[in-house]
This record gives sequence, C-alpha cells and structure tokens, in this order.
Amino acid sequence: MNDRELINAALLWHTAHARRLAVGREKRRLDAQLKAGGEDGWSLQRSVQQSEAGRQLTELKLRELAALRELAKACARQREQLDVADVIDLDGAMTLLAAV
Repeated sequence: MNDRELINAALLWHTAHARRLAVGREKRRLDAQLKAGGEDGWSLQRSVQQSEAGRQLTELKLRELAALRELAKACARQREQLDVADVIDLDGAMTLLAAV
C-alpha cells in the first residue's frame, strides 16, 4: 500500500460525496418548487425531474458508501504500516510519525 492508493481512494470518495450533495441540493430545490405549486405543465415536468433526481440520489448514495468502504480499507492498510507511531501536535495540526 502506498500513498498514491490512499490518495486515490480519498479522491474517489470526495468526488462521489460532492456529486451526491449536488444532486441532493437539486432535489430539494425541485421539492420546494413542487410544494409551492404553479403551472400545471411545468408541475408535471418538475415532478418527473424530481423523480429522476431521487433515483440518481439513491444511486449516488450507494456509490459514495462503496467509495467510503474502499477508503476505510486503504486507511487500515496504511495504518498497518505504522506499527508503532507517535502522535504529535504542531500548531493544532496532528501528525503521525512512523516508528523507526
């Protein structure tokens, strides 16, 4: 396990997380528009869009959870390399020092 694999797993999770948040924002916007009512033709279109956003949100949640599981595995493998480590606090930033 190297740092590149850990970074890749973190970036995959972050991308999935950001996409899920964006779709969730869009779904909430559509929910608010439907709740407010409005023109009948647009209401039907918004209802279809809301349904599609809900489906996408469910799919993205599953992808995010899968990416999070991979990140957790990568973190565990990385942690195994640091058998005995010291934790120090420098200006509020936590740092792991590998044991020699």
